[in-house]
Amino acid sequence: MSDSPQPSPAALARTAAEAVRSLNHATLGGDGLEQPADAYAVLGELSLTASRIPQLLGQVGRWLAVALAAGRLGCDDGTDPAAAVSGAWLFISAARARDLDHAQQQLAAVNGGPSQEERHT
Repeated sequence: MSDSPQPSPAALARTAAEAVRSLNHATLGGDGLEQPADAYAVLGELSLTASRIPQLLGQVGRWLAVALAAGRLGCDDGTDPAAAVSGAWLFISAARARDLDHAQQQLAAVNGGPSQEERHT
């Protein structure tokens, strides 16, 4: 067993984004695709990747809901973060790439801290 720390979810997501960027470059102008089997394999792996994203999005959405309910979220401008989290969830549940960008923007001013219970102890 390795003693090295597990990469953070954000670092893993960054790695996935960079892998797709590399795929974009590897297939630009048809380069890297020499046979129909190459396209078949790429599409199969991307299909597998896409099939795993809904679970991840659900887990992110549930974490946001739990953190909000625990009073662990706030907004930089002092407003209630519930509207931002709700807006983000609407985009997350749609699960299209441009909607993920909108979901991220909804959370731009949301910050985290100790739960209400932790603050009162």
